[in-house]
Amino acid sequence: MQNEEVFLEVPDVLEKGLQYLAIQRQGRSKAQQVVQFHKHYGSDPLPIGTMWFDLTATTIPQSTLTEEEKMRGFKMFMVAHYFLWVRPKNAHVLASRFQMCERNARGAHLWVWIGRIAGLLKKVIKFPRNPGPEKYYGSIDGVDLDANETKHHRFNVDPGYCSHKFNHCAVKYQIVLSVHSPQCYGIFGPKRGGENDKTLLEESGVLENLPRGKVFIVDRGYINQRNKDKLSWPNPYDSEEVNNFKSRARLRHETFNGRLKNFKILSERFQHNLDKHQHAFLAVAVII
Repeated sequence: MQNEEVFLEVPDVLEKGLQYLAIQRQGRSKAQQVVQFHKHYGSDPLPIGTMWFDLTATTIPQSTLTEEEKMRGFKMFMVAHYFLWVRPKNAHVLASRFQMCERNARGAHLWVWIGRIAGLLKKVIKFPRNPGPEKYYGSIDGVDLDANETKHHRFNVDPGYCSHKFNHCAVKYQIVLSVHSPQCYGIFGPKRGGENDKTLLEESGVLENLPRGKVFIVDRGYINQRNKDKLSWPNPYDSEEVNNFKSRARLRHETFNGRLKNFKILSERFQHNLDKHQHAFLAVAVII
């Protein structure tokens, strides 16, 4: 592996990303090259270059790189992006695609880079310090993701992981989004697919960080009496304008969930140990 620059400009990210996959650049415009880049990595060169810069500069323990990794690790960083987006069938396919040793295309060699991307969550996902004057602070919703069956200590499968959306084992996350800006405020999980959304909400403690006078927009699955002053669900007695606003907020949330599932690592049944699922999910959330 050749030496890499610590700080890369967008054209460098584009060039190296296509070079690793042996994609010919000659005869293609820059726009066509960016399209090819996105098809293989799931993102454009600019956000990927920004993430690489954050990794080289961060002090977050989970994401901190060694000096050797800063100089030579960009290729494995790109391999991690490709893996999350494409989810190759096995390590041999991934190694062949990048002309690398198969040992580096699986296990800790690969997942440590996924974990480092996930570690940037502390930088890009957080509650705002100075909330605006708007009443509606954000929206909350859960997302279920298909996974291999998990064994119970007494049974062949753990019924607590069974999700009604798949009628199969799944893991669940709670996501908090802003309704006034393209910003994720928080992620809680993973939890068993059979968990109730209201249970996740109480366990996450997200309502404790809600400023006084603000409310979260939720769907009817969160209706209860305990937090009715902090939650706002569809209400026929609200004005048409307010209900339309709530509908758009929930639609934005479904769009975010859909973008998560554009990545094959999350859209297909998760084949790895569930202890790795959180790394994969948070890494994809950081990328989005």
